[in-house]
Formats: sequence, C-alpha cells, structure tokens
Amino acid sequence: MIKLLKFKGGGEVANVGVVIPVKDEEKRVLEAIESIASNNRTSVKFYIVDDNSSDDTVANVKRLFEEKSISGEVIRNRISVGAGRCRNQGFDIVQEDYVLFFDADDFLYPQKLDYAVAIAEKNASDVVVLAYDRVSSPSDVKLGMNSHDQKIFDRLENFGLEASLNIKSVGFSLELVNYPWNKLIRVKYAREINIRFSETPVHNDVFAHWQIMMNAERLSFSKEKFCGHRVAVGADQITNVSDSRRMSMLLVFDELDGYFLENDKFRKLFYHFFVSFKIKLFRWGHGRIDGEHAEEFMFQFRRTFFRMTKKDYYMVFEKFPSVAIEALKYRLDLN
Repeated sequence: MIKLLKFKGGGEVANVGVVIPVKDEEKRVLEAIESIASNNRTSVKFYIVDDNSSDDTVANVKRLFEEKSISGEVIRNRISVGAGRCRNQGFDIVQEDYVLFFDADDFLYPQKLDYAVAIAEKNASDVVVLAYDRVSSPSDVKLGMNSHDQKIFDRLENFGLEASLNIKSVGFSLELVNYPWNKLIRVKYAREINIRFSETPVHNDVFAHWQIMMNAERLSFSKEKFCGHRVAVGADQITNVSDSRRMSMLLVFDELDGYFLENDKFRKLFYHFFVSFKIKLFRWGHGRIDGEHAEEFMFQFRRTFFRMTKKDYYMVFEKFPSVAIEALKYRLDLN
C-alpha cells in the first residue's frame, strides 16, 4: 500500500472540499460529515447544499459545525432543485485543491481520504477512483462492491493500481457504475473541463462520470475500500425509483450523445464503451420502471439510436460486434 503522504511541494497541506447535497437528512448527514472530519488528517471544508429540507437538517448541520469546530458552509435552496444542481452549486464555491462529491447517507472509512490524497499527490492525478462497499441498511452488513465493478477493478490490476494511468489505456473503466462519491478530483482539472452534473430527477451523476473520466490524462485506481454506500431494498431511495422519473435516463443519454458529437476524439476512442454502457443501464432501468411507463420507456430508448450513423455502427462493430448488433436491433425494433 502507498505510504500516506499529505503534503504538496514546499510542505503546504493539500486540502479537500466536500460537497454534499441533502434533503431531509437530519441524522444521517451528521454521520457522513463526522466520518470524514473525525478520521482523517487532511484539511477539509464541507459545502452542504440543502434542497429545501422540511426537517432539522440545516440546524443540525450548523450545530455540528459549531460544536466540533468543523469548517463548512451551508447553502439553502428555498425550492427543491435536485441533487445534480445542488452538486453544481456546491462546486461553484469550492476553493480547495481537491473535491469529493459525497452523499448524505454514506460514510467514509477511517484515513481513506488521506490515502486518496496521497495517491493523487504522488501521481499528480486528475482523478483517483477507489473501491467501495455496498452496505445493507439498516443493519450495515457489508456486501462488497457489485460484481460488475469488482470485475473491472480486478482487470485494472493488470495495468497497475495506485499508478498514474491514461484513460486511453483503460477505457473499459468508463463502464464502472457512475457513482460520484468514490472519486477524488483535482479542482483545477474539474474547472478546466467545466464539470457538470445533470439536473435530472435520477441519473444526475452519469454525465459527470463520463466527462471526468474521458478527459483525464492522469488517473489512478485503488482497490482499497474508500467508503460505505448504503443500499436499502424497497426503500424510498433514488436507486429504487420506478415511476416516470426513471425516464430521465433517456435525457442523460441525449446529453452524452451530444457530448460525443461535440468531441470527435472521444467518439473515436470511447463511443463503443458508451453504447455498451447505455444498453446495460437501460436493461437495469427497464427492469425497475413500473408497467404504466415501461412501453414508452422502451419506445423512447429505441429512438436514442437514431443519432447513430452507419459509420458509428461500423466503428462499434469493430470493437464490440455483439453490442453493435444489439444496438441495431433496438433501432429496428427487432428485440
């Protein structure tokens, strides 16, 4: 394991801005904050963006900041705007060297922020992506990473964990689940690429994930478990949304398709990964959306392939033949 390093050139301490969107999280957000503030030596400032909570979230956060002498700001929205815009609002005022986009219902493992900063400083990384645990709520039983991500991290071992890599050599990592909370991102880099989270009800972190990863010239990966992500089957959690909000997945696909059209270099390098990812995510979403919206969801998903040209299909076919064939079947309504 890499030795904990927390100093930049000249001995100045590297610091991290932690952006957390919250809505009615008067208890769990306190645990999230303390898991970061109490168990790491890295200098941290919190940017809590409250999305018009109706409980005591804001008061409790401010009290914790004062009682524990934790550096932080609270931004309060008077109308609910969603987690994506909240993350954008928080990042707009981040002044630190690195940013971590965290969730109110998750928690960081002790010293893992120090560890992530150490890797970033050693490699001059634009982004450091770390492993995580899914944690069954409310019992907090560790379930490990999902099997899809575990396979990708296992494959990354062949390229060097904790090393400095270029996304061109590990493009397959783009298909990691698009979580924001297991990535430490250099703020200067994030501003250069104009990082942006979507303002959709769900899947607001997908566009940002691809934007962050595809632009990275220096990125690092680690199988060290960074944080615990709480999952609650059947609970009112974004992952479990089954109503019309799930349709916003299609808006995110359109955003990414537009980004590929604007950036031909990414289209040539990574578009086949995107098509593969898009089909997998749709299958996952189609299995969760309610019967009232399932048919329309399928119809609109097929339409997302109308933007693909004959050249695109050939390009995808060269890399992933079965994916290209499946994409064509969706377009022609054959599956």
